[in-house]
Amino acid sequence: MRRGEYFEAHESFEDVWRAADPAEKDFFQGLVHVTVAWYQARRGNRTGCERQLAKAQRRLAAFVPEHRGVDVALLLTSVENAVQTVAAGSLDLFPPLLSSTTWDDRPVAREAPYGCSVVVWRCHGGKREYLVLHRRAPGDATYEGDWAWTPPSGARLPGESLDEAARRELHEETGLRLPIEGTELGRDEWAVYVAEAPSGAAIVLDAEHDRFRWVDADEAERICLPAMVGASIGAVERRLSSGHGSSPRNG
Repeated sequence: MRRGEYFEAHESFEDVWRAADPAEKDFFQGLVHVTVAWYQARRGNRTGCERQLAKAQRRLAAFVPEHRGVDVALLLTSVENAVQTVAAGSLDLFPPLLSSTTWDDRPVAREAPYGCSVVVWRCHGGKREYLVLHRRAPGDATYEGDWAWTPPSGARLPGESLDEAARRELHEETGLRLPIEGTELGRDEWAVYVAEAPSGAAIVLDAEHDRFRWVDADEAERICLPAMVGASIGAVERRLSSGHGSSPRNG
């Protein structure tokens, strides 16, 4: 589910649900409903998504606050946010949150915005390029699906401001310390910042990532999945092209 492979996740959870103890069947059935809701949203099926979200809320409510390593309270917040998004006429759902800790077991903020991305760009050879990082996938270094390629990004820690989170994530993931600029391009759950890097900036990756690329906006939109990730870079490109922020210059 964390990879955005909702159909495959739903099949796995169904297998577990069938074999589960009766006392836990509602928990696993609730996870099935969550995965199907996000899958239906991706397919553009509003009615199917709404029905699955409602079923997920009913099934999971009894397992708050936590069950089997899943932060059920946080997951239900994701479901409720999805309900509101769909009611507002959109199927562009923010991914469901399953854990209140990061990949390296640090606690994360439980209230939105949950984190941020820093879209880093440089001018190289007179053209604008964007920095994208490839996240390590255990056992599959070739994985190119959802969340494989992203701009520097991460969760906000409890009590941390968005600006603090953006600066920290940028430095932790790339070794860069750059002036950052907030934008209006994010959403309630996730903020988007912009930072310009020198043409020859040295990138030092953290343990979460195994490689990086500098690419143009079209390529960034193509490889950064789900679509909302690539779209944030495309939006920054349009913003910069319209005169907001610095203009390309030879590096």
